[in-house]
Formats: sequence, C-alpha cells, structure tokens
Amino acid sequence: MKLGRNDPCHCGSGKKYKKCHEAADAAKESSELAALQAKAEAEKAAEEAEAAEKDPKAAAAAKKAAARPSGHSSKPKERITTAANPIRRKAV
Repeated sequence: MKLGRNDPCHCGSGKKYKKCHEAADAAKESSELAALQAKAEAEKAAEEAEAAEKDPKAAAAAKKAAARPSGHSSKPKERITTAANPIRRKAV
C-alpha cells in the first residue's frame, strides 16, 4: 500500500508525511532512477562501440538514424491559412 501525502509519516513523528519525509524519499527515488538511466546509457554506448568495431558503416548509419527524432521529415510544415471572417463587428 502506498503512503499518501496527508497520512501520518512512517517514522512515527506524528507529522504528516508531506511535512516530514516526502522530500527525502523523493530525492532518494530520483537518485536511484538517475543511476539506472546512467547504467542503461553506458550499456548502450558499449554496445554501439562494439558494433562499430565489427561494422563501422552499419554502426554509423544506425547512430545517425537514432539521432533523428521519430516522425521527423526533412520538409518544413505547411501553414494552414484561415479565411478572414466575412462579417466584422464594429468596435463599441
């Protein structure tokens, strides 16, 4: 069961969780997630380096494709023009 912000703190201080330990728990969770992300990025970089050693051309193409955002096209977006309102109101 997840502890709510307005529930009594788990440390037994009698304060609400949000006033006592919420910030510390959030910082701990954030640092754990950052460490996991750094580890995943390091593993990905190692795999890319290993692939570059085997086939440099294929690795360069894969790296270039990964850098491009998905759904990205080379041509700019077309602007949609709206028709002017045929009935204008006079300012009061």
